[in-house]
Formats: sequence, structure tokens, C-alpha cells
Amino acid sequence: MNPANDRKTPYTEEELELFVDGFIEGFGDEWEYLKFKVGESMARQKIKDGFIAKDENNLHNTEPDGEVH
Repeated sequence: MNPANDRKTPYTEEELELFVDGFIEGFGDEWEYLKFKVGESMARQKIKDGFIAKDENNLHNTEPDGEVH
């Protein structure tokens, strides 16, 4: 693992969609259950939200340094 290859930016929307597609391919049974439970659109969003939560470069996962004005 080369630290020079570490990302410095959040995942793009296109990357997130690829991750979701990869999840669906690899976890068919889980995908079908989630899709049945909440609908396809919401299921895709839930999976995407999971990837966003794991992306330490995403603004949702950052804490401001010091006082916010």
C-alpha cells in the first residue's frame, strides 16, 4: 500500500453508483430483501449512504477545527 495513492477527495456520484452496482452484484440476496423492504430507489440510497459514511473525505464526516462562525 502506497500512501501516495490515498484519496484526498470525496467519492463522486459516479463512483458511488459504481459501488452500489458492485454491492448489488455481490450481495444478491441482501439486495433483493432490502429492495422488497423499502423499494429500489430507497434501497440504492441506503447502500450509497453506507459508502458515504465510510468515506472520511466526505463533508458529512468532517468536524470543523475550532470555532465556527
